[in-house]
Amino acid sequence: MLSRAALGLSVAGMVAFTGAAAARDFAFFDILKDGKADKAAIGKHCGEADGWVRAFTAASVNLAQTTQGQRVAYKDKQYTNVNANPGEWSTQVYKALCPGLYSFTLDYTAAPKDKATSGDVAVQIYVWRKAGTTPRPGELIAVADKTGKGRGTGHASSTITMNTGDEVSTFATSADGKPRFFERIQLNGYRVHHMPQLAADFDNAWWETDRAEADKVLALPVVAK
Repeated sequence: MLSRAALGLSVAGMVAFTGAAAARDFAFFDILKDGKADKAAIGKHCGEADGWVRAFTAASVNLAQTTQGQRVAYKDKQYTNVNANPGEWSTQVYKALCPGLYSFTLDYTAAPKDKATSGDVAVQIYVWRKAGTTPRPGELIAVADKTGKGRGTGHASSTITMNTGDEVSTFATSADGKPRFFERIQLNGYRVHHMPQLAADFDNAWWETDRAEADKVLALPVVAK
């Protein structure tokens, strides 16, 4: 059986936590047998106090992007309770362990600094379905368009159901194809309602493989004209 330590230390970007909060976060590993848990165990864990709350807030400050359709990385601020079980948030992708109804909000301020565009900017929220047929990054669910020319702000929100293994990530574009500069960009996500019928079997091996595949998607695919 994989130990708490072995699994916990393999998680990239794990935040520090202590006391009762740490015990609750690591409770997930107690339900694993040889790195696996069936959907009934996942649904039960996610409906109890130790697994119910799934929430994160992440932000980047003075983020410059040069690639059109580039995935947004939120590296400067991380407030989350999901990193230790089993690495749901990677600073770029949220991969849901616990099924349910989720709410996501995105806010940013963009400015024409460091040769960045002064024109239209859009940040798009995508969801990829583990059980679906659409390739990553999946389907577009919300767009945050920048207000006005020059320095401006953008906001978007979306509430969606997520099965175990589904993913949410964000990508930024500019109408003129020029780089973008974000003075600040922030993504918030939290689970509103538990839906055990959307749970799926968990296997740490495929989870890590899925995570690696998700991390390869650095930009939106180029659409041939």
